[in-house]
Amino acid sequence: MKIFSYQPEFLIKLSLYIIILNSSVLSGQGNEKVKVRFIDYYFENASPLSWKIQGDTIVKISLPADYERESLNRQTDHWYFKLEADSGTRVKLILSKMMADVYNGKLATNWWNFKDDISCYISYDNKIWEAIKTSRLPGMELKVDFIMKGESVYIARIPPYTISDLENLKKRITNNSSVKIFNIGSTVEKRPLEIIRIGDPDAPNSVLIRARAHPWEPGGSWVVEGLINEFISRNSKKWKETFCVYIMPMANKDGVAHGMTRFNVSGKDLNRNWDKMADSVLCPEKYALEKFIESLISKGKKPGLAIDIHNDDGGGINLAAHSKDDIQFQKNMKIFESLMRSHTSFSENMKYSWKTEGQPVSNVSFENGLLSRYGIEAIVYELNANRISSLDKMPEQDDWLETGKNLNQVFYEYFTKPASERLP
Repeated sequence: MKIFSYQPEFLIKLSLYIIILNSSVLSGQGNEKVKVRFIDYYFENASPLSWKIQGDTIVKISLPADYERESLNRQTDHWYFKLEADSGTRVKLILSKMMADVYNGKLATNWWNFKDDISCYISYDNKIWEAIKTSRLPGMELKVDFIMKGESVYIARIPPYTISDLENLKKRITNNSSVKIFNIGSTVEKRPLEIIRIGDPDAPNSVLIRARAHPWEPGGSWVVEGLINEFISRNSKKWKETFCVYIMPMANKDGVAHGMTRFNVSGKDLNRNWDKMADSVLCPEKYALEKFIESLISKGKKPGLAIDIHNDDGGGINLAAHSKDDIQFQKNMKIFESLMRSHTSFSENMKYSWKTEGQPVSNVSFENGLLSRYGIEAIVYELNANRISSLDKMPEQDDWLETGKNLNQVFYEYFTKPASERLP
């Protein structure tokens, strides 16, 4: 039998490694002076993460990316977890992306270059959220520093809106005479996909709204709830006689449940490839909405406007690509922009896109797909996740509820403009 012998150099290196390892554990997570007790991310919509205590109260949170199927694209923007520590503890968090985002095959650095601070919020009851300041460190890292006012605190990128929140909304409104809720399909993991219709389906105008195509973007869910609440409570005859709204309140339910950032659980982006019908197995969330749109059109009820609500770090409204000669479209959008600025906190840019003959648009998103395939005027409404300039503050859920509330009046005035100014 051959007996292995280790060289002295190897034994020295092994001993040094053991000493360093033991020292690291004792100085971080292994001794009694550690004040941060636990990071909990085992609940609905919580973000997957790894964490490490550095010193006694510095916690480094590392966030993994979502990946797109058959692509190099990846994104990390969602964090939501609970930290446990003694009340009065000064907590210093370092939030980092494990890898830089990749868009369209290229490394993305925009997340680090926006003029406003990246948003972060804390809550001691998981209901009332307080915006806190972040500071940027070298690399793709943020620092958050605050004093604990209780023995546990929730920390999130944006005030969360979960599947449970949606279920509570549905339960509250389901028996209202202005509301009809019906399923149109299911997600990859077989969660039901619903449409909430408010108003009279025989009204002369209708709006289609989708929220939460990307799970990290809860602003759209808050807007939708505000819209529904106001339509029901106002019970306005003039609104009902003018328009109804079809709402897909949470398109990417699986992603929301798992605390993901962008893609569905099959790695598909619900806001891409709208130039063609989705794969019903890999992307049933998009497929279900497409079939629903086609059913509306077959009944002669094509929406006059469609809105896909998102969050990003800059805000703005993206318009479908039109010819520069389309004067009616430009007139319509000027009217819509004016109404948005008058009735809501919208304060960013309307972003026009012009068609180039013979040059197809790649990675077609919601607005261009609905216009080119169905002749529906559509927009992508990006809610700034970091700041509402017109209010000079970081956004809170009440701000987005207010935006949704006032969208009702935007729709009413948009559709009741003189015939020469309205959508043809």
